[in-house]
Amino acid sequence: MLKFLENHRTMIAVLFILILVAAFLFAPAFTQLTSLVMLLVSIGMAVALTSQKHWHSYQQAECTREKMSRNLSLDLLGLLLTMGTAIYAGRLAGDYFGNLAGLWIGLISAFAGGFLAAWAIRSAWGRFVKVAN
Repeated sequence: MLKFLENHRTMIAVLFILILVAAFLFAPAFTQLTSLVMLLVSIGMAVALTSQKHWHSYQQAECTREKMSRNLSLDLLGLLLTMGTAIYAGRLAGDYFGNLAGLWIGLISAFAGGFLAAWAIRSAWGRFVKVAN
């Protein structure tokens, strides 16, 4: 199951975005519930794939149990920080530009703001972890 998720994660992400836009257009009452379910599923997939990667390197004797635990904790903390920042920045950008220029501009700016914030935090976190090692 995890191999399927790993091989098709890009397709799953695109499918989630399309489902969210469809829910937003055709069933606005269910948009919040749909986004919450997809957020929880996405976090679960990310945690499972990250854990599998570190467990695999531990089983191959590439690292000790302590190093595996440390690296897994750093990766999950980085994931939490990245997702939290993306959600916050996307919400701010969407609210601001949605009130200023309309619904579609707000939606597009929310996606762009969340993406840019996640990209910036992820690259900064990667440099921090590299220095910490």
